[in-house]
Amino acid sequence: MNPLSLIEESAKNFGDSVALHDLSRGRKIRFRELPDFLRVVIRNAGEWGSSPLVTAMPTSFDHVALLLAASLSGRPVAPVSPRLPCMEILRRAAYVGAQGIHGASNFEKIDSPLRELNDVGTLIFTSGSSGPAKAVAHRWGAHIANAAGAEERIPLAPGCGWLLSLPLHHVSGISLLIRCLASGATIVIPDAACPLEAQIANQAITHLSLVSVQLERLLLARAPLQRLHAVLAGGGPMSASVVQRAIESGVPLHLTYGMTETASQITTTEKLTACPSRIHAGKPLPGRELRISPSGEVQVRGGILATGVLTSSGQLESITDAEGWTSTRDVGTLNKNNELILLGRRDRMIISGGENIHPERIEAILSEVPGVVRVAVVGITHPVLGMRPVAFVTGRVDVESLRDFLGERVERFAIPDFFFPWPDSIPIDDAKIDYSQLTRLAETMAH
Repeated sequence: MNPLSLIEESAKNFGDSVALHDLSRGRKIRFRELPDFLRVVIRNAGEWGSSPLVTAMPTSFDHVALLLAASLSGRPVAPVSPRLPCMEILRRAAYVGAQGIHGASNFEKIDSPLRELNDVGTLIFTSGSSGPAKAVAHRWGAHIANAAGAEERIPLAPGCGWLLSLPLHHVSGISLLIRCLASGATIVIPDAACPLEAQIANQAITHLSLVSVQLERLLLARAPLQRLHAVLAGGGPMSASVVQRAIESGVPLHLTYGMTETASQITTTEKLTACPSRIHAGKPLPGRELRISPSGEVQVRGGILATGVLTSSGQLESITDAEGWTSTRDVGTLNKNNELILLGRRDRMIISGGENIHPERIEAILSEVPGVVRVAVVGITHPVLGMRPVAFVTGRVDVESLRDFLGERVERFAIPDFFFPWPDSIPIDDAKIDYSQLTRLAETMAH
């Protein structure tokens, strides 16, 4: 099924149910109105052509409408972060073969090589933690397969409203659009002028996706998360104390694990009623196969996988082996209940004097320290040991208390050599962290 047939079928099946709800202006578009509304968006946008639609816009009603309208017309969509420097936005647009960039209030034409991207629905950029960001190409069928499997753990139906609280340039934002369209639920678009915690009480919202830093902030703000049907949390390590506080507060919490290359979710927990003795990401969702390789790497197979990664020459490079498995570069294990326990990223692992250090483990422990808002651990070069960990931390804490806290919980070799303040160049509320940028900063600061 493609977006055109999905939108038209949803219009027929869900009729008067609300498809789009804009909290900033109170606008609502019902499913039966959606196809005609999107065709007007296409006409107003002028000449569409067939090149990818690149957007560099914050989350908004207009942004959602533009992406849906482009998909309705069969055009690939490639949203990028509006926070990126202008030169990087231009680089990404040229890389995918776009003929222009839609900003929040303008359209900028550019010259770039034309790409033949047949049967590509979305181009989502990776975070670029191990080099320049690359575009991962999905057919719409992979997003629809993701939605079908996700329905197993967290059902959606007309009358439900999922707040679009994650960016549209992340696969988690795009996947939400498809989930709601396929189920008749409402895509609720937040009011950018209003704090997130102040919007949770809105009765239009029944479901919410968050990363760990957002969940912790909402808990501190005493946002009424317990009134929701489901809160889906993922995007990185989740500390046990945050999970425990959420459950004790009555939050209907589900933890999840996924990646850009799998159109979002791979595993998801049932609603947690108690904090697991060891935090896990749940069992594989329907339509996914999961295994742990002999080296400990998590591998996935199924209809949710990306078609490939776009190379600089405009070709799509497959991400699977001959048997259809893709390696996630995450290290993990399965417990006796077939639930996935993640140990860390293979490409983030720090080998120091022959010892393996998983930065995610150190980050999770430091997140338990009272006063810590966010922490990131990276490895820097060392003349004798090869590499050593350093930490960037923001919050009301002192270095010695952090060292003492870690000293009671990890091996001495895993304690960071330096604790640096969080850099102004990286917003602390970003869902994804550019670890390569942090590593470059740490190398400079340490040496």
